[in-house]
Amino acid sequence: MNQHRLLARQIKKYFPDGMEGDESLQKFIQAVNDSYFSFDKDKELADHAFGISEREYIDIQTKLMEEVEVRRLSIDRINAAISQMETSRSDQVRDDKSLLDVVSYLQEQISKRRQAELAMQAAMYEAEKASIVKSEFLSIMSHEIRTPLNAVIGLCHILLRDPRPDQLQNLHVLRTSADNLLALINDILDFSKIEAGKLELEHSPFDLPGLVRDLLTAMDVKSKERSNRLVFEAEENIPARVVGDPLRLMQVLNNLLSNAVKFTQNGDITLSLRLREMDQQRCTVHFAVADTGVGIDENIREHIFKPFNQASSSITRQFGGTGLGLAITSELLQLMGSNVKVDTKLGKGSTFHFDLTFEYLKDQVRASEEKAIIQHDLDGAHVLLVEDTPFNVLFATQLLEGWNTTVDVAENGRIAVDMMKEGKYDFVLMDLQMPEMDGYTATRKIRKFDQHTPIIALTASVSTDVREKIAECGMQDYVSKPFNPDDLFHFESAVASIEASQPA
Repeated sequence: MNQHRLLARQIKKYFPDGMEGDESLQKFIQAVNDSYFSFDKDKELADHAFGISEREYIDIQTKLMEEVEVRRLSIDRINAAISQMETSRSDQVRDDKSLLDVVSYLQEQISKRRQAELAMQAAMYEAEKASIVKSEFLSIMSHEIRTPLNAVIGLCHILLRDPRPDQLQNLHVLRTSADNLLALINDILDFSKIEAGKLELEHSPFDLPGLVRDLLTAMDVKSKERSNRLVFEAEENIPARVVGDPLRLMQVLNNLLSNAVKFTQNGDITLSLRLREMDQQRCTVHFAVADTGVGIDENIREHIFKPFNQASSSITRQFGGTGLGLAITSELLQLMGSNVKVDTKLGKGSTFHFDLTFEYLKDQVRASEEKAIIQHDLDGAHVLLVEDTPFNVLFATQLLEGWNTTVDVAENGRIAVDMMKEGKYDFVLMDLQMPEMDGYTATRKIRKFDQHTPIIALTASVSTDVREKIAECGMQDYVSKPFNPDDLFHFESAVASIEASQPA
């Protein structure tokens, strides 16, 4: 029997001799021996368990300490977040109970932020919707106003070809009034485009001094009505032909000159051009419009460049206007990379001035010389006029027939398509908005069987995507109503000459 070492030692020390053979005693000793071994095993297991428990306790304690530190840092950050979120809240998180309060507080703030975000999104949606409605309204109103205004300006132009002496003054008043109305409409529409960031500048060559002289000629009648003297001063070394946006430059100068004429009586108005600097490709020109008029109070002169603002309410009553002219001038010049400045003294007059940089062309032939080559004669051209408004048909027909053309009229796009299939035309003037079939659809149908006849859009629309839409459907270009008859003639002549040079 394998005896436990402690039991063997006790038997050797205390057991009487001669008792080893007792069978009952041997069973007892065996039971005691097993108990010793069991005790050792249990003790070994207990020691192992205590060792494991102690290591686990240390690990748990370490983790608890880490969690306590994280909780402390979290509370500090919650306090900082609350301070940023609501500076009026002075209480801070200190215990579990206050932490629960803060959780509720944070949930409340998150809910408020979410509601504010939804409200802001709704406001943005309404603002975008209002902007779309405004743009549509302006487009519709522009079309409805420009369409009859086109006939007014056009027929006035025709009547001024050979007026009776007793009609001349009335016709000049009529043309001036129509021009003023058109200027007001254009100001509102241009400001809307600028505000929406949809106004784009052109880059084309033009005669700079010639443009200014033409503008002064057009302004001369208004200036003389107020007994003013117009003066033009330009340095001879300014390049004749530069590259830029002549329409917008003319608009800027026209606004400044119109204001100078409006606020000056029996005085001088001077438009001067000075060369600031020049290299092999570019030149910088200083423009100045000076008058001897009423001037502007120093305290309010900065406000005159803000939209719908004038120097005072009495200005509006006395001189009229929308208060948009100078705001548009400032915005246009910023688009051109410049800024308008004003030097003024109340009762002494004002000078508005700015610098513009242009690329220039070394070919010094002026546009005025080029225009003299072209006569108002389209040499018997056969024209298809697609127009549904009777008074515009009357004006355009008289205008075109005066340029030696034969004019056929189509009342809508469907009729125009049929007429193009049956006859041959040198070019087509196509209105865009018509009943039964609009100009875009008609042009697409025409281009399926006729790829060469020039089609020029006549539109009263001011939509910014007109150019893209007319190009997409196959038109050459467009002229906006109301248009200057001379501009239409030169445009048609240019298109006709280009088409004539192309092989059939």
